[in-house]
Amino acid sequence: MSTAYSPPDPNKRRNVMIAALAAVVVVVAAILILVSSGDSNSGSGVPAANAPLNGLKETKAMLDGIPQNGNALGKPNAPVTMIEYADYQCPFCKQYALSTMPVLINDYVRTGKLRMEFNPLTFIGPDSETAARAGAGAGQQNLEWNFTHLFYFNQGTERSGYVTDAFINKLYAGAGVNAAKANAYRTTPAAAVPLATAAAGAQKYGVTSTPSFVVGPTGGPYTKLEVDIGNADAFKSAFDALLK
Repeated sequence: MSTAYSPPDPNKRRNVMIAALAAVVVVVAAILILVSSGDSNSGSGVPAANAPLNGLKETKAMLDGIPQNGNALGKPNAPVTMIEYADYQCPFCKQYALSTMPVLINDYVRTGKLRMEFNPLTFIGPDSETAARAGAGAGQQNLEWNFTHLFYFNQGTERSGYVTDAFINKLYAGAGVNAAKANAYRTTPAAAVPLATAAAGAQKYGVTSTPSFVVGPTGGPYTKLEVDIGNADAFKSAFDALLK
């Protein structure tokens, strides 16, 4: 059973400063993301090891029957794509994921009008990278969106060290992920590729806060979407303009 959720101020986001480092190994460019705002502990604390997972029913209802491919959700031929830049530890990303996103998925992704991509940034700290790599492991089984949504339902206080192997394995179990395969993958160099891709995209589109979004016809070009993350109608207006 899910606990009650009280969202933070919808007009706030986590501000970030992004700086690239030139470390290339075949396909990976390492990107360092630094915090430009102060420390924040606006999460819900450190999840208890024996606590039941929140959000199982809601995640299943939102995602069942919708195709996934890695970090992408929705039909590949959907006419519009929205790319989200988010940090797993960001409380405002949690707010969007639990309040606004389910409406958009039900009305636009499930109906074949929109596909979504999730790009994980890791500016808050080591837990963000651990979570992002774990998400990539789930993505290898086309369950990244299940893992990510459950993560936000069970998000703890940022920088508290709560993203442990036990926490990840609990989320994997809830999301239906083969934990052995996902854990083996998330420690490999390949699991860093989505993180580098996300950081490069954030630089390209001038992302300075999380969550941030770019939107456009599938395949591009994409433009940054300036919108109140708590206002589903504002997102819908942007989609409808592209669907005309």
